[in-house]
Formats: sequence, structure tokens, C-alpha cells
Amino acid sequence: MTAPRTVLDADAYWERHYNEEFRFGHGTEHILAELRRLPPAVSWADLGSGSESLLWATALRARELTAVDIDPRRLAILAEFAAAARPRPAHRTALALSRRTEQGAFAARCRWLTATVTADCLTGRPLSHPALGQRFDLLTQFGLLGLTRGPEHLVRCFTAAHQLLAPGGWAAGANWEAADLTGRVRLSDTLLSYAAARCGLTLTTVRRVPSADRQFPAVWLYTGRRTHP
Repeated sequence: MTAPRTVLDADAYWERHYNEEFRFGHGTEHILAELRRLPPAVSWADLGSGSESLLWATALRARELTAVDIDPRRLAILAEFAAAARPRPAHRTALALSRRTEQGAFAARCRWLTATVTADCLTGRPLSHPALGQRFDLLTQFGLLGLTRGPEHLVRCFTAAHQLLAPGGWAAGANWEAADLTGRVRLSDTLLSYAAARCGLTLTTVRRVPSADRQFPAVWLYTGRRTHP
């Protein structure tokens, strides 16, 4: 039994969520606020990135981004968007929320994208790829772990993913809580804290934020630092 995937295909998802104005009330502004609190990072890996990494980049300070996703089309959209370096309405609002209004701020973030890796982050096994041979200062996932099937699957995937995080490095994530939990894990602060502890991650934030999206009425946010190898 495989994990559930996003409903829309890569191109439809991109047009629906990123060719329109920023959607307030769906939790995204809360995620960006948490990301702004993180310290600068040199290397950043975004797991299950889809085509969205540059939205989160508006709130972060990094130098090199490696985007990892199972869908090569989503990665191609991300790479094409980074090459064009022209923010869409959602990105312009995210930049304003993050007080990144200086000319060239978005283009500078587009240059962070140094590698894309096609890989399944939900096998529960460590990822193996030449571009993932290093330990990263920052590891993120947005929506990925909410696709796991249950608590054991989430813990395995969480642990495997964070093997890529350097000691002292920071992690951040957000997972949408589906109204229909068929085939999906039921998220909680207890489960996320347990998964983090299993891989030496000390959480500084873990909370549930209500959302106006009827299909996904809440989002779970967490940030933390790897305090143990």
C-alpha cells in the first residue's frame, strides 16, 4: 500500500496555488513566520519539495538549496521558475510578509537552487544520491510527512530524512491535517515530538494552526535543532 499523493498533477497544482494571489488563512503565513526565526544556513535540503521551495525561501537565509521530490515534473517546474527569477503574486506577498522588499531579493533566492534530486522520501529508508552525500545545515519538509500512512510509517520517514541533517543543524516542517484521514496519519504534538526525539532533534516549536481550507482544516508546524548525532 503506497502513501497518498497530492490530488492535482504538477502543472495543475502549480497554476492553482501559485498563479493567484496569496491565500491567507490556510496556514502559510504562520509557516513563513516560523521560518523567519531560523538562523542563516549555508546548505539547505527541502524534501518532498514539489515546485514550492522558492515560496519558503522568501522567509529563509541560505546559500545552496537541494530540492528533492518523487515527481520530476514538479522539479522541472521549480528549476524553470528559478531560472526565470520572476515572482508570481503569491511569492511577492510572501516577500512582503518577510520584509524582503529590496530589489533583486527574489532573484537572489532563485540562485540558491543548486541541485534537484528525483527520489521517494516516503520509503522509510535513508536517501542515497551523490547530491545528498553531505550533511545539511537546514532540512525542511512541507506536506511530505502528512502523506504517511500511520504513526510507525511517519517515525521511519522522519528518522530517515533527518539523517541528512548535520549536528547542530536546524529542521522545520509543516504538515496539513486532512479532513478525510483515510490512508493518512493522524498528526499530534506527541507523535511529532516522539519522532523528533528518535533522531536527536530537540523541538523548539510544535503546534497546530487552524486553516480555512475545508479539505485541510489545520496545519501542524514544527522547528527544531539536532542536538545529538
